[in-house]
Amino acid sequence: MHDLKNAEHATHMKIIIGKNLSERVRVTVGADYFTTKFDEDFKENAGNAFSSGYDNNIAAAYAETDIFFSKNFAAKAGLRFSHSDLLQESNLSPRLSLAYKVSKNGQFSLAYGDFVQSPRQEYLKYSSQFESEKTAHYILNFQYNKTGKTFRAEAYFKQYRDLVKYDTEISQFDSQFNNNGKGFAKGIDLFWRDNNSFKNLEYWISYSYIDTERDYKNYPKQVTPSFVADHSLSIVTKYWISDLRSQVGFTNSFNSGRPYNNPNESAFMNGKTKAYNNLSFSWAYLVSQQKILYFSVSNVLGTDNVFGYQYADNPNMNGEFQRQAIRQPADRFFFVGFFWTISENKKENQLKNL
Repeated sequence: MHDLKNAEHATHMKIIIGKNLSERVRVTVGADYFTTKFDEDFKENAGNAFSSGYDNNIAAAYAETDIFFSKNFAAKAGLRFSHSDLLQESNLSPRLSLAYKVSKNGQFSLAYGDFVQSPRQEYLKYSSQFESEKTAHYILNFQYNKTGKTFRAEAYFKQYRDLVKYDTEISQFDSQFNNNGKGFAKGIDLFWRDNNSFKNLEYWISYSYIDTERDYKNYPKQVTPSFVADHSLSIVTKYWISDLRSQVGFTNSFNSGRPYNNPNESAFMNGKTKAYNNLSFSWAYLVSQQKILYFSVSNVLGTDNVFGYQYADNPNMNGEFQRQAIRQPADRFFFVGFFWTISENKKENQLKNL
């Protein structure tokens, strides 16, 4: 038996000031101050006790300028300075974005930015000998908006450096930490939404492809993390049936499966779960303009989705680590709810959010 207690107290203060220098130039300056105090106490019945924690104060200031070169071309340039008392480290992060309107409804944008963040709580409570984790983002975006229709396409590349690594199964008080981790992520995101082409029908489709690898935590090499699926697809439809005062919807979510580590194989993170698929249904009945009776069911087809595998800590008599699949807790989830919107505008309701 053991007793574990922890507490975190945090404060965030922020100020922003903006001024138009002309019709084409606007300058914004601001400052942030974050304070975090974390304490954790661990006690065993045997009398052993261990305390950990940290105080981290982060001060940041930034300035950015919006410049409108013409009605079709604009830029935003910024610079952010931050300092961490705990890490005894200062960082200067430049950011730049350009936007060009190619037509009445279409626009391209290009962005670059450096970003930093302090290591996670589970690391800082054991050591302060870290640097900030850092990433550089490169993003190319195209967006098309017309009445009732939206299309967005985005390609990106992200470079990670100074990620936290440790030499134990999990991060713990006797882990040897360092900032030698690195990684990258590149991919595309596509999105299409249409509520104008078909009467009473609204639908949207989103697709993502990602190629990413990281060497961090206790990874022996750079591989794709277990939370990443290469391909993800989502299709959502909503149809309004006037005679029934009802909105029915179907949502189908799919991804190509995620990697996992099989200790029975020599290669690290060499396994991959089967593809995930979830078809859901919803029905919203308009009792009155501001009252809605709502019903939904997830995974209508009862697909046996597997999110990963949990392996035994020790091998069996045959030298193999037995495993158990991590599945959804139930084949389907049912939800029944009643939504009542109270506002001065008697036409408002939650139908668009259901």
